[in-house]
Amino acid sequence: MSPVTLSPTRLSRRSASDLRSIRSATRKIEELSVTLDRQLSADARPEEQMRHLRAATGQITRAANDAVQAYRRVSGALRAEAEHPDVDAVEIEHARSELAEVRTAMLAVLKAASERYPWAAPFEPAD
Repeated sequence: MSPVTLSPTRLSRRSASDLRSIRSATRKIEELSVTLDRQLSADARPEEQMRHLRAATGQITRAANDAVQAYRRVSGALRAEAEHPDVDAVEIEHARSELAEVRTAMLAVLKAASERYPWAAPFEPAD
């Protein structure tokens, strides 16, 4: 008996790339933080440290904005699929769970990145 191969569903086709984009942006922000740590410890001059911090902040902001756009697309796809006449409730729940998982991971790295600004109030994401 050969294994059954399921064809990709509408929702998985619409959201897979965007979920990968969110995960990729999360990894990029983590990597930027590691690089920034290395740069800050290697260069004790305050003006150079600030330059490194500004550069990393710009890259983090771009990655986070890309993730936000991908998140919006997946959320829209979920809403559209939920309204579809032949909706698969199990698939919708799985996709919502996966989206919540990548969102939580992104918020965690953004919280860690925000702690680089000692003059700013602590970031506490809403649930």
